[in-house]
Amino acid sequence: MTDLLTPEELAGMLGVKLGTLANWRSYGRGPEYLKLGPEPPEGKQDRRLVRYPRDAAERFAQAHKYRRTVAR
Repeated sequence: MTDLLTPEELAGMLGVKLGTLANWRSYGRGPEYLKLGPEPPEGKQDRRLVRYPRDAAERFAQAHKYRRTVAR
């Protein structure tokens, strides 16, 4: 398996806040992630560990790389 990053590590790598990563997960944006541990019972909050495969995080970062922004 590839290296796994914690949300804190990825937030530091991308220069975003932890809340931003949580929002991206909630809306289906951002890099692919894994939830580790047993699934919670229905109706209970999901407290499983979130981890990001390093290669997925790097692909996400590269896909959002720009050379120029056009002024509006």
